[in-house]
Amino acid sequence: MRVLADLEIGDMLAIDAYVSDAPSGAILLLHGGWPEGDKSEAAALAARLCRSGFTVFATDYNIDGSGPGGRALEDAVAALRWIKASDFEFNRACLAVMGISLGGTIAIEVGMRERIPVAAWSALIDLKGFMDNTATLGDSDHLRDYRGVSLETIVAAGEQIPFLRGVVLGFVANNLSLLASTSPLARVTHEAARMMLFNSTNEIIPAVGMALMQEKMTQFGVPCSTSLLEGSEHGSEYLLSALPGTVEFFRGVFSPDAAAALDEAHETLDHQLNGIAPNRSSGMHYPSTDAHV
Repeated sequence: MRVLADLEIGDMLAIDAYVSDAPSGAILLLHGGWPEGDKSEAAALAARLCRSGFTVFATDYNIDGSGPGGRALEDAVAALRWIKASDFEFNRACLAVMGISLGGTIAIEVGMRERIPVAAWSALIDLKGFMDNTATLGDSDHLRDYRGVSLETIVAAGEQIPFLRGVVLGFVANNLSLLASTSPLARVTHEAARMMLFNSTNEIIPAVGMALMQEKMTQFGVPCSTSLLEGSEHGSEYLLSALPGTVEFFRGVFSPDAAAALDEAHETLDHQLNGIAPNRSSGMHYPSTDAHV
């Protein structure tokens, strides 16, 4: 493994490349953190993924009030295009995106926009459902300033819900009518690529979001695997628990049969949506991943 740090990718952003000697594919890795965070937080995960046979690109992105579909998404897509145009050697057809916490939500958006496989740990998905279910707290959460306060401190104070409400309100500029359209659930189509989602049972991010994403993906005929881990760990805290299933997922989507299987699924659904019988009767097959929830 070779590590090339702080490669400039434009617009005052940098990326760290963890280069495998014989990569089976490449992964764009998005760190977590709100309202602050940087690529160094994903270093341990990047190194472990690289040792598992992938070239990993951990990038910085701008965290601002525009949420997962704003500046952060544009920065992540720009990093992905830089990777594709780079001189690093890997099969360009074997490219995926992974994110942790806020980075997981952005990774889902990147994957659906660019039609590449996604793995996400602790991604915030069901924005409207979360805000509706915690509405008794009121909508003044954005007045609380958690900048510079660690997640450990927030959890110890029992302020996970006010903190997360403030994050969500920031995403939509306090306009609750934008919650449904801001959620990645609003952009699922049959052209999406495979997805693998992890949550723990009692963490800051409600696990119901990943279940809703799996249901929505299934409606469009796209595989979405989920794994619910016991405990209250969040994001990179369950590195040891989630890593084996994540590695298995990436090995599956980078296998020679995976792309052909997904193309067949898309073609079959296209015919179904247009009321045309498909011209072949073979069933869809996808390499196995972690257990479904």
